[in-house]
Amino acid sequence: MSIVGAFDVHRRQLTFEYLDTSSGELKRGRVVPADRQHLRQWLARFAGQDDVHFALEGCTGWRYVAEELAAAGITPHLAEPADTAALRGEEAARQDRQDRHPAPAGAPDGRGPARVLDPARPRAGGTGGGPAVQGPAR
Repeated sequence: MSIVGAFDVHRRQLTFEYLDTSSGELKRGRVVPADRQHLRQWLARFAGQDDVHFALEGCTGWRYVAEELAAAGITPHLAEPADTAALRGEEAARQDRQDRHPAPAGAPDGRGPARVLDPARPRAGGTGGGPAVQGPAR
């Protein structure tokens, strides 16, 4: 992989961190305001690069971020908020939902597999056109 990163989606800003695996360079920052136009402009830095992946939590606002990532040729990975809280530690996990589903059998370290969004697939219960969550990325 050449670029791997993550977004923390907030109402007014998108916080990002990404690693260029070729050079080892790590970058952090914010996209402000958190709207399609500014995100699209920020994502232009990855134009022409292959194998760019970004993860984000499936919380409020995730869909437009995933759509813009896919439109820019970047692979979006959607994470379950309760699972990411568990990875952050016990205190964060207590603050998250209490109805967390167990990880699938055979998942490493009890964690569920990464999920990939396919913007061409219709969403469950929808009429089509939006990103859909698929099974584990392979």
